[in-house]
Amino acid sequence: MKVLKLFSEAKVPIRSTSEAAGFDLFAREATQVPGSVSEGGRVTIGRALIPTGIAIAIPVGCVGRIGSRSGLSVRHNLEVGAGWIDPDYRGEVMVELKNLGAEPFQVEQGARMAQLFVLNGANINIEIVDTLPKTERSDSGFGSTGTF
Repeated sequence: MKVLKLFSEAKVPIRSTSEAAGFDLFAREATQVPGSVSEGGRVTIGRALIPTGIAIAIPVGCVGRIGSRSGLSVRHNLEVGAGWIDPDYRGEVMVELKNLGAEPFQVEQGARMAQLFVLNGANINIEIVDTLPKTERSDSGFGSTGTF
C-alpha cells in the first residue's frame, strides 16, 4: 500500500505488533471530541473529524476500513463513524470519532486514534433477475434464527 505524507508532522500508519490485523492511524493535529448530550428526550452524539495528514492508495481489488481502537472504545466510549476508503480515493484520510460518553475527549497530536484494515473487495456486477435462488431462511428477518 502506498502512503503519501501530506504534512511533515503526519505519521505513517504502523502495525503495533507483528500479528496486528490493522494499521494504527495517528492524529495530525489535536482535536477535542465533544461529549454526547441529552436534551428534551433527544440525544446528540458528540463527534469530530480528525485529519491524519496522509493520503493512501488502497490496492485495487481491496477496500480500506477504518475501525475503532478497542482501548478507546472500552475506556472512553469512542467509536469510529464513517470509515470506508475506496481504492480510487486519493484525498487526506480523515477519521470520524464519535464520543458516546458525556465528557469531552481530547485527542492529542500524534495520538493513535483508529485502525486501518485493508480488506479484499470483490468487484461484482449487478444482474437484474425475476426471482432469487431459494434458501432455508428465505425472507425471514430479524430474530428468525433464534436468540441462542
